[in-house]
Amino acid sequence: MRGIWFTVAAFLSLGTSSFAVAAACNSSALNTTTYLYDITKEGTTVFDIARATKRGVCDIGRQNLMADVNIPPNVGELFLIPPETCTPDNESCLIKDEGRTRTCIYGGPRLYYTVKGDTYEKVAIRLNITTDSLMAGATHGGASGPANETLSVGQFLKIPECSPSQCIIQPYSFKWGVYKDLAEKYGTTVGQIMMLSPTYNYSSLAFSSGGTFPPINLPINCTALSNNMTVLS
Repeated sequence: MRGIWFTVAAFLSLGTSSFAVAAACNSSALNTTTYLYDITKEGTTVFDIARATKRGVCDIGRQNLMADVNIPPNVGELFLIPPETCTPDNESCLIKDEGRTRTCIYGGPRLYYTVKGDTYEKVAIRLNITTDSLMAGATHGGASGPANETLSVGQFLKIPECSPSQCIIQPYSFKWGVYKDLAEKYGTTVGQIMMLSPTYNYSSLAFSSGGTFPPINLPINCTALSNNMTVLS
């Protein structure tokens, strides 16, 4: 399946399985302190941070309220490193490509704001639609270039919407997890949550002294309103 490797390959590269680590783990020797990790090198990923700190990539993602752990951080950004555990989580936060067949999203919104590391395929996986359907209407006259070509940051992509369909949009105080957790709980997609709060990526200070939980907008219960739908492109 196309696209699954950008999440799974990074996970597999983390090394020994959680089960094997837990079997040999001495809990009394764990580093249970939290601290800030500074990104000093361009190209560093959250998976690199996980390896360097001996934490789970999903544990880091949830501690920092990340939109998606696959979004590469910028030099100068800080991440809050959670306590070390015997069972680091390197999988549950990854967005799996499990056979996308939909050609449009339910309920909108219509414009996706590209972030660092985005490709048409990554965006389509976050929206749970086919890559071809995204590329057909993403830009005027359709997208050009391969599906895995890295897109410029800050580009607006037009997203095909199923009509009639709807989402309930409401403000939300983001207190734990990653966007995948919210998408599964509230019946939406990671991409649609990102579209409603386009400049949000993560928060390393929410759990610090004096920190506040970030307010985001959340699409809830995104559903089709008819069996006969058209695609608004």
